[in-house]
Amino acid sequence: MYTLLHIVRNDQSLSEYADASDLEASCFPYCDGFEMICAGEDSRNILRPQAVIGVHLSFYSYWLDFWQNDTRRLISEFGSLEICHGFYGGSGRETLINRFQRELDEAQQLGARYVVFHVSDVTLEETFTNCYHHTDEEVIDAAAQLINMLLDGKGYTFDFLMENLWYPGLRLTDPALTRRLLDQVHFPKKGLLLDTGHLLHTNTALRSGEDACRYLHSILDRHGDLCRFIRGVHLHQSLSGEYAEQARQQIPPMEPDYYDRFAQSYAHVGKIDTHQPMLFAGTRELIERISPRYLVYEILARCRAEQLKLLRMQAEVFR
Repeated sequence: MYTLLHIVRNDQSLSEYADASDLEASCFPYCDGFEMICAGEDSRNILRPQAVIGVHLSFYSYWLDFWQNDTRRLISEFGSLEICHGFYGGSGRETLINRFQRELDEAQQLGARYVVFHVSDVTLEETFTNCYHHTDEEVIDAAAQLINMLLDGKGYTFDFLMENLWYPGLRLTDPALTRRLLDQVHFPKKGLLLDTGHLLHTNTALRSGEDACRYLHSILDRHGDLCRFIRGVHLHQSLSGEYAEQARQQIPPMEPDYYDRFAQSYAHVGKIDTHQPMLFAGTRELIERISPRYLVYEILARCRAEQLKLLRMQAEVFR
């Protein structure tokens, strides 16, 4: 099993590290390498290819209406098609296909052992209301169509891992829907990336670490033989159910400008999905049960010192 640190590839996120040796000397006592998310340029080459074990592909929280060219809903979400096309970087399905294809090709060139792909869709307003236009089935079916277009006949050698969120799509709460996705994807090295924090958000009644571990085990029990597809884990937690329940009762007016609404929604989601280390009693036993190929410490930190502190804390669970 590889133990990895999730890290953002851009100059700002890596600015506190002098060079690649500094980054690796700081992190590698506690992990074997990095899961890199594509989010800009690494102009100083801080992330060396040999240190990147996994690649997290870019993701659009809201993409299905763009994929289906639902002009009415796109205008409703963005305010205009001009803003919409500026957000995605173009118009039409090829815009998404080309972006993902470039990142998949780069992952192959880097020698990544796996890539991660989100299977979810939600509008900015839906992050507050939890009243969704698209069903899990619609999101799963469209995602499978896109995935097959990206992977069929390409000869990629990495594992393609599909990650759960708590919005419509792959939530990992219903084994029938999990199987629906897996059955439709053709790629032979397909698998699941279980995000523990995202799965905890599907149950706002959770209040303790004991509750959290019990719930995660219940999901594994429910999935039975499908658990063999869980090849990676994003390990983190946030017991934010009380906030989520209160926020649902106090939905704020949405900002008129799209990018102001985006910031409004981003701040709200950040209070739900805080990405703190999972230090609960029973965490080690949970991971031993899953036995993933890739265990990723997906923690959020404000600076280098905090990042390394939280990394040490999470790694100590498995020492």
